[in-house]
Amino acid sequence: MQLGDSGTQAIAAWQQQVQGVQGWLARHCEQAPRPEGAGVTQGVVLWRQGEQWQPVALWPGQADGAALLSLSEEVRDAGRGLVSQLGEDSLGIGYPVRDLASDEAEGAQPGKGALLGAVALRVMLPEALRGRDSAVQTALLPLMQRLEDGVATLERDVLQRSYRSGRQLQDRLSQHLSLLAAVLAEPRFASAAMQLVSRLASHFEAERVSLGWRRGSRTRVEQISHSAQFNRKMNRIRATETAMDEALDQRISAVWPAPDGPGWEHRVVRAQAALGGMTGLGAVVSLPLLDGAEPLGAVTLERDMPFDAEEVAALESLLALCARALEEKRRNDRPLPLKMAVATSEQLGRLFGPGFLGYKLTGLVLAGLLAFSWLATGEERIAADAILESREQRVMTAPFRGYIDAALVRPGDRVEAGQPLADMETRDLLLERLQWQSELAKFERQEQEMRARGDRAGMNVLAAQRDQAQARLALVDSRLERATLLAPFAGVVVSGDLTQRLGGAVEQGEELFRVSPLDDFRLELEVPERRIDDVRVGQRGELVLAAMTGERLPFVIERLTPQTRSSDGSTRFVVEASLVRDAESIDGAARRELRPGLQGVARIETGENKLIVIWTRELVDWLRLTLWRWWG
Repeated sequence: MQLGDSGTQAIAAWQQQVQGVQGWLARHCEQAPRPEGAGVTQGVVLWRQGEQWQPVALWPGQADGAALLSLSEEVRDAGRGLVSQLGEDSLGIGYPVRDLASDEAEGAQPGKGALLGAVALRVMLPEALRGRDSAVQTALLPLMQRLEDGVATLERDVLQRSYRSGRQLQDRLSQHLSLLAAVLAEPRFASAAMQLVSRLASHFEAERVSLGWRRGSRTRVEQISHSAQFNRKMNRIRATETAMDEALDQRISAVWPAPDGPGWEHRVVRAQAALGGMTGLGAVVSLPLLDGAEPLGAVTLERDMPFDAEEVAALESLLALCARALEEKRRNDRPLPLKMAVATSEQLGRLFGPGFLGYKLTGLVLAGLLAFSWLATGEERIAADAILESREQRVMTAPFRGYIDAALVRPGDRVEAGQPLADMETRDLLLERLQWQSELAKFERQEQEMRARGDRAGMNVLAAQRDQAQARLALVDSRLERATLLAPFAGVVVSGDLTQRLGGAVEQGEELFRVSPLDDFRLELEVPERRIDDVRVGQRGELVLAAMTGERLPFVIERLTPQTRSSDGSTRFVVEASLVRDAESIDGAARRELRPGLQGVARIETGENKLIVIWTRELVDWLRLTLWRWWG
């Protein structure tokens, strides 16, 4: 099985680290001092690789390190230096190695870093020190100090390697982002491709860099570094396209000559070698441009020096960033008709080709819905705002000039026929009535006297004056009879609140009340201008009032008026309708007290039509007006 480039780099970094640890252990053991004859005779290093721990260094190579390996594991578990008796003539000393660059790692102590390894050394004791603990401690002290210093040196080397690796990674990322930014900054595919090949040629010191794009089953060269124009029929161009096809068919980079390391010997590079032999250059590499598993194109680099694995890995990561950006620019550069044709072809391929089950189910549902709407019919209705108005309103005016004495009803009160609504002040009228009655009595006495004298002329004049007084008395009696305002019929008081005008003066004919009947209403419908042509007298519909959303009141159109109203920037025509006196609907609503001024939404039935016509009527009307506005 072939390893990926990241896996190969990780193995190389691990091998380099192991070699450094082995060299450090050999130097440390060989140069160790021998205080009072005690010397280091054996050493072992236990090192962490991911989640596993492995012995990576043993000195000398032919020694048995089982005892020291156990000591190193104890040092790893304890996380501190240890001294252990390995035999009668030897002691073991161990010390942990920490990764100072990873203080935040799991298991790391604050300020000390994560545990990276453990070192264990065997110290042989001469016979003079055996059994003398104080002498042994004195002899081991310089060895432990030197081990601590050596471990510090090893930790510093690890930190330096980590720092160098981080800097290399940052430099590589910076180069990648710079190249990607340069490609993205170009507005067209051709300029972006030229930017890519020119920068690759400069960065990798290539003699020539070619970019090819997949067309069907073959790749065609689209751009060559340092060349504005080229002849596609040249043998070199054809050989370059063949090398690109070779890399795209394998979906991996094809490098000639192959770099050192595992995983390169099984790659086919015959076309790369043929291109190198034709041009006389010593190295050729072709890298595929992939969008997931879909091949987009390839890039071929030619130069004298061979490409190593690290350069190939850098090229692969760079092109992985730029492939999608180049494809987007290529698609955007296509003419609009071609874009539409390609998009249609893609959608048809998804609809009729393999896969995309959800897409197919959606298409079937839409086709079924379209067929249903084309064949099925329904009742077409026009929605209109409606307001309930009284068909008749009676205005109650002041019968004479006077003052209001009492207000017996207020707006909203239901009244019966003949029910008093208000009383006018009658005190002045009563006095005036007494005045004219006394005048009549005086005229009667005078008439008797003139009759006794036989004064016929005086009697005629007196008769005229008496008739005048009787007329004035009749007028006063009439006003007294009308001083109490009575309801003309059973209904509801629509307007007129006199409770705030008690004792106030009113003029004759001034409006005091408006009374409407309870059982005679008309509807005013505001029909949108675009649908007024479909409304006819005699059409029926249903009304739902905002105050009675559970009731549907039938109505019939009575009259189309020329009156218009503007609302929210649109014009609406006023249509008059009357409620149908249906026992089930109207009587039920009447029990809930229909009132003038109630508003709601009415739906006028205009007849049956196809559902697709009903649903698309507004869109079709808008398209017709737009086409007429622009093309006539």
